[in-house]
Amino acid sequence: MPWKVRCQSCGRERTLNISFDIASQKVLYQYCPYCGKNTFNDILGYLDVSEEKKEA
Repeated sequence: MPWKVRCQSCGRERTLNISFDIASQKVLYQYCPYCGKNTFNDILGYLDVSEEKKEA
């Protein structure tokens, strides 16, 4: 399940593939490849892959 997250430190958005539902959480603490360290990330929402393909 692809989720869109935004790093609270650098503000960059990226997708994150997690096999479980994280919708009930507001933030996620994980490694940011842009900052090079663990940071808090805002969970922006679930990405529906079928909708992305239609837009392209």
